[in-house]
Amino acid sequence: MSNKYIFYDLETSGRGKKEYPTAFGTTPKWEQIMQIAAIVTDSKFNQTNQNMNEFCRPRTSVISQPGALITTLKGMREALDAPQSSYELMKKINETFDEWKKDDPSSTFIGHNIMEFDESVLEYNLFSHMFYPYVTRKSRGDTLNLARGLYAINPSSIKTPLTDRGNPSFKLEKIAEMNNLPVEFAHDAFSDVKTSIALTKFINEADTTNWSQLQMTMSKEDAIAYINKNKGFCFMTSFGGRIKLQALSMVCESQYNGWFHTIDLAHDPIPLLEANSEEFKKLIKRKNRYVITNQHPIILPGKIASNYEPYDEIGAEVLNERAKIVFKNKDLADKFKLMEIDKRIEKEDEKSQDNIFPESAANAFLDFKQSTEIAKFHEQNDWNEKYKIALSIKEPRANFILKRLIFDESPKTLSKEDFKMVHRELHERLVINQERPFTTIPEAMSQTDTELVKMEESDDENKDQKMQILKDYNVYLNFMEKYFSNKNAEPLPSGKELSKIIFG
Repeated sequence: MSNKYIFYDLETSGRGKKEYPTAFGTTPKWEQIMQIAAIVTDSKFNQTNQNMNEFCRPRTSVISQPGALITTLKGMREALDAPQSSYELMKKINETFDEWKKDDPSSTFIGHNIMEFDESVLEYNLFSHMFYPYVTRKSRGDTLNLARGLYAINPSSIKTPLTDRGNPSFKLEKIAEMNNLPVEFAHDAFSDVKTSIALTKFINEADTTNWSQLQMTMSKEDAIAYINKNKGFCFMTSFGGRIKLQALSMVCESQYNGWFHTIDLAHDPIPLLEANSEEFKKLIKRKNRYVITNQHPIILPGKIASNYEPYDEIGAEVLNERAKIVFKNKDLADKFKLMEIDKRIEKEDEKSQDNIFPESAANAFLDFKQSTEIAKFHEQNDWNEKYKIALSIKEPRANFILKRLIFDESPKTLSKEDFKMVHRELHERLVINQERPFTTIPEAMSQTDTELVKMEESDDENKDQKMQILKDYNVYLNFMEKYFSNKNAEPLPSGKELSKIIFG
C-alpha cells in the first residue's frame, strides 16, 4: 500500500482525435494542458498542505477545440490573460511532481479517468516541452477503475446513474452527487481533484474486504507478480458502459514490458493449440485479452469467476483445467508472437505518413541521447541561452521540438531562418484543410459554427456567456489563420499584449 497519494486532474484544449484514419479510438496526446490541480494525501486519504492549482496561456501552435472552451467556461480572452506560459507551467509540474516523489518514491499518482486521458496528455505535454515524459509511471491509479471494480464485485455498494442504454455511468460529478460526495464546480480541475479524493475514500470504506485487491494493481510490479503467480484470475472490462468480469489465464508477455497476452477461459483452448499460425489468427478473435499492468487493471481472484456469467455454467473444475493448459503455454506463446509481428507490420502500413510528426512518439525522448544538454536548456533562464543550446542538439526531432517551443515562448529569439521554418511548418499543419491527428484552424472554425447554431437553439443557463466565448473564438481563429498564411509574418507578442492586438 502506498503511504502517499498524489491526486491530480487536468483541463485541456480538447478531447483528442484519431491519430490516423483507421485507428479504433481517439487519442488526446496532442492536446495542451490549460489547467492542472493536484493535492497530496496520506494513506488514509486525508489532504496535506501540498497542493497546486495552476493555469497557463495557450500555445500559438495549438488550436483548441471550441467544446473545451464552453465546457470550462473559459474563453480565449481569459486564457490569454493567464499568468504563465505553457512552458512555465510544464516546468513547474515537472519540478513539483519530482519534489513530491522524493519525499516518498512509492507515491501513487491517481485521478478520475486518468488512464484514458490525463496520463497521455501529461506525458505528451512533458515531452513536447522536452522534459522526461514518464514521471508518474510505476505506481498510478484511476478512481474510475476503482468505482467500476467496486460495482463489478458489489453493485449495491455504490449508486450510479444510468446511460440511455441502461448501463451504469461513472461520470465523476454524477456519481458523486448520487453518493452524497462533494462537488464544488464541475469541470474545474481543483474541484474535480477534491471530488476524486472523496470518491476514493468512499470506495475504501464501502468495501474494506476487497479494497486491498482493488488498489493492489496501482503498482505495476505488484500486478506483474500477481499475473505471473496465479494460473487464472478475473479481469474487469468495460465496453459501451457495460461492466463485466472475464476469467483469464496468462500465456506470455508481449513485446512491451508488463503487457500480457491472455486467453478467456470461457473458450476451450484445445482448438487454439491444434491450429496452425494462420488458423490461430482467425480462431483467437474475441478469445484473447491484453492486460496492461501499468494502467491500474482491476484484477480479482480467479475463484470468484464461477459466480458470474458465462463461467457459472462452465464450472470451477473446467475453468481450472483450462487454466492449467493455457498458463505460460509455449506453443500458444509462439503463435501470439508471430501474430504480433504481423499486426505490427500491418499497423505501420496503415498509418498515414502525412500524420507522422517529430512529437508523435513520447518514447523518442529516450533516443535523443543529449540528456546533459537538454538539462542545461531547462536550467537557463534566458531564452537566448536556451536557443544556443537548442542549436547544439543534433537529433532532428529534438531540434525541431525545441525550436517550435521557442517559437511559442519567445519567437523573437529565433533567427529569421528558423522563425520562417517553424512558421511555414505550422502553416502546413494548421491552415491547410486536411485530416490531422490534432485540431486544425478550418476544423475549429467549422466546430465553432456548429456550436453557435446549437447554442442559439438551446435554453442553457449559461447561454449568453457561451455564445460570447464562441464569438471571441471565431475572432481568434480568423486572426491565427491570417497570421499563419502571411509569409512575411513577424513574431507575435504573448499574453495580454496579444489579446489586445486580437480583441482590441
